[in-house]
Amino acid sequence: MGVLQAVTPVPTAGPFDWVPAVLVLVGLIVLIVGLAIFSKRRKKADAENAEIVALTRHHTPHWTGDYRTFRAEPRHWGLGVAAPFALCAGEDWDRLRHNDVEAVREGIAEAWGIQGRLTMLRTLYDLLVAGHREQYRLDVERWSALDDADAAAYEKLLRGYARDDVSSAEVLWRFRRVRANDRGIREADFLAWDFVRAAMLARAGATAGYLSDAEAEDFHVMIADDLRRHYSSWGELGESFLLGRWFWNAQGGEGERSTDLHDRNRQQVLLGVDGPWRAVPWDLRLPASRMLFADALAEDAAVFHLEGVAEAPRPWAARLKQEVARRTPPPADTAGT
Repeated sequence: MGVLQAVTPVPTAGPFDWVPAVLVLVGLIVLIVGLAIFSKRRKKADAENAEIVALTRHHTPHWTGDYRTFRAEPRHWGLGVAAPFALCAGEDWDRLRHNDVEAVREGIAEAWGIQGRLTMLRTLYDLLVAGHREQYRLDVERWSALDDADAAAYEKLLRGYARDDVSSAEVLWRFRRVRANDRGIREADFLAWDFVRAAMLARAGATAGYLSDAEAEDFHVMIADDLRRHYSSWGELGESFLLGRWFWNAQGGEGERSTDLHDRNRQQVLLGVDGPWRAVPWDLRLPASRMLFADALAEDAAVFHLEGVAEAPRPWAARLKQEVARRTPPPADTAGT
């Protein structure tokens, strides 16, 4: 037995005996990294879910009564157009006037420079005639037509201005989005972006006392035909509004993510079971507009310097010009005096 033990060879390490240990170590590293990534993603998802819950609560539709017994009337169609802002304000969407008159007056004075009837009418007129959509459409058309060399030169120029100027930085952001056709921006019409804001301002004008209730409600009816020619549903109107707001907001990174989450949540609530857009038929029968807005403009036509019918007139400018002319008496005949 001792002899056998003496001659038994002692095991020696092979050239690959270290491989299992390395594989175990690599596996542990992969596991640790994977768990860290999973934990980070889980925390991000949990934070986003919490944000969505908070946004849904923030966007809860407020009704003057029980939404389950609601019956849509013509006046509710225009209020539906303005509903995205009502949800964010926490106001009843289905009545014309807001609760807090002073808050509305302060808000439109700060954000829009509206401090009375004339500035309200001027702002509504500008949104109808051109708004942001006129300049945005020109920008999209011009930037889309550039060849690569001209686009690179223009972007370089914008980068120089954008270092010290916020407005130029926003233009640079929009230019890049158009060149990439991000979110199909080259096909956007931006009408919803202008008219949803106009509908909101009509409500604010009635609340602040700058418009009568009849003027505000008739303004909503007046813009309905244009909106229903451009869009086939509340959902399509909402999508166009979101696209216009995204282009106007001109933010990337976390700001863009946060705004997208907010706007998408609001859109879902608007179309949800207790949402305004579920309750009001898109094709609800509406009365003809009495064009009370033109009556208001006719009272102070000289103040507005309404546009004439140019070679290629803006449609709303031409229409309002004609309506105001119908309401304005001709100058008195002073011959022989």
